[in-house]
Amino acid sequence: MNNIPQLPPILDFNPDTNKGMLFDTRDGQSYRVVKIGNQIWLAENFRYLVLKEDELNSLDNFDFMKYGRFYDWYTASTIAPEGWRLSSNEDFLELKDFIIKDNNLDDASKVHSYLKSKDSWKSNQGIDKYGFSVFPMVQNNKYSCRLRSSTISNDGLSYVLHFCETSYFDLDLTSTENLFSVRLLKI
Repeated sequence: MNNIPQLPPILDFNPDTNKGMLFDTRDGQSYRVVKIGNQIWLAENFRYLVLKEDELNSLDNFDFMKYGRFYDWYTASTIAPEGWRLSSNEDFLELKDFIIKDNNLDDASKVHSYLKSKDSWKSNQGIDKYGFSVFPMVQNNKYSCRLRSSTISNDGLSYVLHFCETSYFDLDLTSTENLFSVRLLKI
């Protein structure tokens, strides 16, 4: 058994550029981070490896550096490094409200484009104004990305922030057992 104390993650953040890097000392992964409004977000999907034999065997050629790993609700709620947490619906709504205000938008219909990557979507490419860089997954010629939320509905379902080709910033309900990407938020 390893008795070496766990080192906290290291955040190197430049307030002049609102960008930085997070180094997760648990597994050596580094992540880009961005400040959007008053929130500091991971600017890429989380990749912390939770050892599950079925995931390791079925995704040998998957690009985890680009797309991150996928987590059920329980796992996503427990894997953040010290000082970080799984984002909630309220966090996503604060992000949306900031983008609407910062860009003088009339409504939420264009918010998604300010967060989507510039070159990975089939159509309706993102502006990626803040460096949040949401990349799509492609299944059955449909481009989308779902980011897990910590918020649970009264029915026991979990929310995900859903990005697709044409939709605006939208929260959907899904089973807590479904696997989705995670963006962490600094506490």
